[in-house]
Order: sequence, then C-alpha cells, then structure tokens
Amino acid sequence: MATKTNAVCLALTAMWTAALTNVNVVDGPQVNSDPTADWLFVGFNGGSPDEFNEGATAQQSPMTFARGKQEDGQITCAVVSVSGDTDIPAARLRAYAFVAAAEDAVRNDMTLGGLVMHAFVSDHRYSPVQTDSGAKVRIVFTVTYKGQL
Repeated sequence: MATKTNAVCLALTAMWTAALTNVNVVDGPQVNSDPTADWLFVGFNGGSPDEFNEGATAQQSPMTFARGKQEDGQITCAVVSVSGDTDIPAARLRAYAFVAAAEDAVRNDMTLGGLVMHAFVSDHRYSPVQTDSGAKVRIVFTVTYKGQL
C-alpha cells in the first residue's frame, strides 16, 4: 500500500533533531530509553512499549478527476520529561517548551520539505506522575498531515 506515513515520520525526526538540541529525538520506542532524560518520540506515545501502541493512522480517498489518492494522516508523538525532583510544574513547563519548539518547527515548514500539502500539531494530552526518579510529565500530541499519493 502506498502511504506517506514512513516518510512523514522520518521527516519529523530529522526536522526535530535539527531544531531541538536539549532533547533526545527518536523514531519509535527505544530499548534503552533513559527515564531520567528528556525524550521526544515520533510515531510512539512515550508510554510502556507493547504491540498495542498505535504510532500512526491514515485514511485514504480517491481524488476527483485524478488517478491519485489523498491521504489524511495522524502521527502520534510524545515528549517525556523527568525532573529529578517532585516539582510537577517545572517538569510540565519544560515538556511544554519542547512541544512548542516542535510545533514551531512544523509551522516553519508546513509541507515538511514538500512531502505533504500541509502538516500541523492538532491536539495534545498531558499526563503527570511522580516516580522514583522524580516528577515525570508526558505530553502526547498528534501531527496531522494531508498528502497526495
């Protein structure tokens, strides 16, 4: 099946690796994800990895008067930040700063280098927790794109 999903994940990973220097940007779950570091996951919700984590969805429809298809996709992404202490507001502030920087990078190139017609951050979900490593904040967000196949 033709899809833009893989290319969009790769483009977001490259874009955010270049734009965000104080966070580990990775494509998908990692075997050795350090719980004391800041992470930005592309195609993964930043939770405990298992086979039921949905990293992306896409719907395709035929284009009128064309032989191609239109694809509306959503890439699940997440920022996870652990503060080392119990200060949830500080961890939340740091995590939202990473999400804002990621969103700014997409706004500055909404076509992801010409790969899609447009992309944008469409929603987010915030989850705080206290762990043995300190306050942990996870913000799961979605990059929605419209592409042409």
